[in-house]
Amino acid sequence: MQRCISPIIKSFFEFYLRRLSMDLFTLGRKLLLFLSVSSLFIGCAGFFNTFISYLLLGMKPDIAVCFAAFLVSFSVYTQDKITDLDKDVINIPSRAEFLRRKKDLAIAYSSLAYLLSAIILFLGEPISSLLLLVPIAANVVYGTKLIPGVPRLKDIPVMKNAIVAFSWVLVTVLIPITYQFKLQSGPSFMVIFAVLYFIFIKMFINTVLYDIRDELGDRINNIRTIPVLIGSKETGKVLLVLNSTLFLVLPWLKDFSRLLALTLIAYGYIYILYFSEPRDPLALDLCVDGEFMLASLFLRGIF
Repeated sequence: MQRCISPIIKSFFEFYLRRLSMDLFTLGRKLLLFLSVSSLFIGCAGFFNTFISYLLLGMKPDIAVCFAAFLVSFSVYTQDKITDLDKDVINIPSRAEFLRRKKDLAIAYSSLAYLLSAIILFLGEPISSLLLLVPIAANVVYGTKLIPGVPRLKDIPVMKNAIVAFSWVLVTVLIPITYQFKLQSGPSFMVIFAVLYFIFIKMFINTVLYDIRDELGDRINNIRTIPVLIGSKETGKVLLVLNSTLFLVLPWLKDFSRLLALTLIAYGYIYILYFSEPRDPLALDLCVDGEFMLASLFLRGIF
């Protein structure tokens, strides 16, 4: 009797565990999709990018500044996604549908987030709050056709990627530095320059990987991105060369900061090789925009 029941019980639990794992995977994917389309995920990326920048600079992370970076990233990318609804119908229809239904609400809460970030920075260091005017001005210039017949900066290859990368550098590196500029012992100019270059190249690479994802929609909308001009395979080669230039910053970093930078460079090779052709958009968000989140979790686990 026991011999007959045991296989049944075993089969039941195997089926149950399989079903449970599938349900958890589906739930996790839905949660990640919501975080992605709502810009909450990119906001978290802003938080952790700033956190890692502090560590690269050899400074103690200020959580208030990291939270302000979360709010700025969330706000700017929400506004940018609203202006890109037509393109997202082709590339990411789920995001386009989500924002189209909640467009007015998205504009309201993204504006509130930007205001809150400015208040947080102003209370700590007024000069840092002034830097927040740069991303909002850049976003207007970047996404608006200011002169008839002249394409938006967003539609000009390389220029678009450089502006986005610079905005990330401004929020995640320059704001922390100005926020704590009164500290007696801070990073040297060369360390600051090295981290500025490191984050700029990292963010530039990431924006181009998203262009690879959006290549089909960009071709249909006649948007001349780097992948549209030279193809995904050649674009991947260019990104690998750019990632290799990051080794130049290592001599200026010390001990833990150098090890952290080296780890991020190695990880960069992995995701450039994998995402040099169109992949699952959610996987791209998690592995590329979530790079510094994953690094922070890894650091948390080993220290």
